[in-house]
Order: sequence, then C-alpha cells, then structure tokens
Amino acid sequence: MYNQLRTLKRPKASLTELEQKIEFYTNKQQKRKRIQEVLVALSKGDDYYFPFLIYGVLPIKWRFFWVVQIIQLLVWVAILAGIFLNPVFFLGVAALFCVNVGLHYWHKNRIGSFGKVFTRLTVLTKTSRAILKDSHLSIEKKKLLEKDIKEVDTITNRLNWLKTDLLQNNDFLSIVWFLIELLKILSLSEISTFHAVVDKIGASRKSIEQLYLFIGGVDMAISIASLRAGLPYYCQATFVSTQKELKVQSLYHPLIEHCVANDLHLKGKSLLLTGSNMSGKSTFIKAINLNLIAAQTLNTSFAKEYTAPMLAIATSIEISDDISSAKSYYMEEVETIGNLIALSDKPDSQFIFTIDEVFKGTNTIERISAAKAILSFLNQKQHLVLVSTHDIELTELLDEQFDLYYFQESIENQSLSFDYTLKQGALKKKNAIAILELAGYPDKVIHEAKMIATKLEKEKLLYKRDT
Repeated sequence: MYNQLRTLKRPKASLTELEQKIEFYTNKQQKRKRIQEVLVALSKGDDYYFPFLIYGVLPIKWRFFWVVQIIQLLVWVAILAGIFLNPVFFLGVAALFCVNVGLHYWHKNRIGSFGKVFTRLTVLTKTSRAILKDSHLSIEKKKLLEKDIKEVDTITNRLNWLKTDLLQNNDFLSIVWFLIELLKILSLSEISTFHAVVDKIGASRKSIEQLYLFIGGVDMAISIASLRAGLPYYCQATFVSTQKELKVQSLYHPLIEHCVANDLHLKGKSLLLTGSNMSGKSTFIKAINLNLIAAQTLNTSFAKEYTAPMLAIATSIEISDDISSAKSYYMEEVETIGNLIALSDKPDSQFIFTIDEVFKGTNTIERISAAKAILSFLNQKQHLVLVSTHDIELTELLDEQFDLYYFQESIENQSLSFDYTLKQGALKKKNAIAILELAGYPDKVIHEAKMIATKLEKEKLLYKRDT
C-alpha cells in the first residue's frame, strides 16, 4: 500500500486491473471475510522484513565455514571411534563439545534475528495457499502461484530446525528444547542449516516475491473495498491525456466529519484562492491533492466526479523555520519554492504545484512582486498551480492566467460563521479587523486599525487613478 500511494504515475491498465480486484472482493463477501481471517497470521512485526528477504543483502557465509565442517566431521569420527574402538575417544567428543558451545552461541549472536525472520516464510506459504482458493486469479495464474508455493516450501521444510527456540516458552516443552539445543551444539547443525537456508532463499527470491506481491495485492484490494464501504460517496477518476484541466464535482476531504463538498473546474488556467484565516483555503487545496493521490493510486476519488490528467505532485505547504540549520522561515520558503521552479523545467513532466501562501515570511511589496513572477513561471506549459493567498492584489495581477475563487466568512449578530462554500471571483469583502473586534480587542486598537486601513485604501485608489 505504501508503494502504491508513493507511485503516482501508473499505466491506466494497472488501475483497471486493480479495479477488477476491488470489484471481485466487494461482491464476494464470504470469500473476502475468509481471506481477512487468514491475513491476521501475517500481522506480526517480523513480517515487515519480507521485502528484505526479497530485495535486501542476505547474510554472507562465514569465510571460515570450512572449520565448522571439519569439526562436524571430527565429532562423528570421535563418536564412532568411542563406540567401536575405545571409550577414551569420548573425551575428544567432550572437548569438541566445549569448542562447539562457543561457536554455536557466537553464530546465534552473529545472525541476530535473521533466523526468526526466515521462519516466517512458513506463514507466507501457508497464507498464500489458504488465500489462493478464494482469490480472483484465473486458473492459469493459480497454477503458477502453486509452483511458487512448492518452491518456497523446499525452504520451509528446513526451517523447522531453526524454530526450536520457540519451545523454551513452554514449561513442559522447555525440556525438549534443552535436549535439542545440546544436539545442535554437538553437531553444529544449526549453523549448517542456516547457511543452507540462506543459499536456498537466494535461489528462490523470485518465488518469494511472487507470493509476497500476490498477498499484498489481495490485501490492498480488500482495504480499498473497505475504505469505499465507509465513504458517503466516491467515484473513479476520468483521466484526460495531458491537457491542462481539473474538474471535480462535490469534492470533499474524507477526514473531516460533515465536510462541505465543493465543485471546481479549471481548463487552461490555474487556481488562485483567496479568503481569510479559518475560511477553508488550506483544507480545500489539501483535499484536491488528497483526491489526486487517491484517484491515481487507489482508483478512488472522494467526489462525485473527478477529471484530470495524470499529474505529479510538488507542494509548498506548512513551511517552518529550522533552528538546527539556522534557516529562517523566509529562507525555507525560498528553498522549497526554488525546488518547485526546478521541477517545472523537467522535460516530459506535468505537475500540480500547490502553494499555501507565497513568501509570507517577507514584506508586502516584495512578496506580491515575487509571488506574481513565480506563479506566472510555474503556470507555464501544462502545469497546474493551486495557490492560496491573503494578498488580494494578486487577483488583479494574475486574473488572465488564473481562475479566481474565494472563501468568505460572515459576521452576524456579533458572531463569526463560515459556510466553507467555494465562490468564483475575487474576494471583495475584508473582515480581518472585524474579527479582532469580535475577539474583544480594545476599542482604541480597533478604531486606529480602521482609520489606517481606510487611509491606505484611499492611497491605493489614488495611485491606480494616477497610473
């Protein structure tokens, strides 16, 4: 699931195949329940190491392994000599046993938890076999997986000798474990068995991978089916070549209870979103990004309609200063947005760039000037840009390149309320000072703030008229 969510650009055929799995497990309720019960067996922490067995570097055989083989031979020679020639040879067995104690526990310490992880392969094959009969796969594909199960079974048959440590957890069976441990020490068989298993895993990685991907694919399809069952509504995305378009109907954020759904249609332009704090700007652009990720990876959008091209995502959201590296808030913004600019020049790529407030870490004049230049640059080619801002001046500078939308709060009866409904156009009404008044700020502060705001607005209008 993690890999699925991190891989945004997928062939449409891949999503079609995923949808077939989801539909199968949605309709086959009894099979889905049986599989979910079986999957519980793979919920232990050690099961997170299966990718290591497939893609990681396996333990390297000890270069003095030949010493172990010689000692094993000497042990058997001494035992046979003690039985058939002279009992004095059993003193040699005792001496070798003392050496083997050191080798045996040095090996246990060296391999750490590898042995424990290896033994989980038994659960992998058992789970695969149990799921296979209720799975969505065709008969031909089932036969191929059955071959993989048999291949991995040749490993698991040897693993029982590595699993005996589990016996010590039982008071009665701990006696059996002790006797087996003595035999392991005497024969050094755990060391040789471990290396044999490592060699076999290396030769059977493809089969292990096929079982791992099969189980993961089934698990993910059932998870998506469960997700959909808990949603008020959803849709499957419509992907449109590479044109510059984003159309959503009744889009909502799935983590917000009673979320207000909104519509948006961008075609040939990007989005410039204005509004006061708490009005819903940041949540809305995050909801768009979340819908995009879910649409392109889970074939599920939290909307009644979702139409867009396959897009890569790059964002500048929730920037913070970094004291440890002595970076100011503004410097963090500069570097983050600089990365977006670099990505916009990548050939054969189409991004959705999301910026929540542009350069709010610096002064107004330079912030607006830089924001206009940067947003125009990012809006080139077929890229889509989603930007939220308090700077209403940007609506006048970018209205030819961006569609203008806003969220508006209302103040009635000395009460502040939000409808969280997206509205088209430029924000006209300003309520920041009124909100300060509602919050109980001193009358002197409110009066002075209103006077200064009125003066600045007049100067702005005069400047516009003169220029």
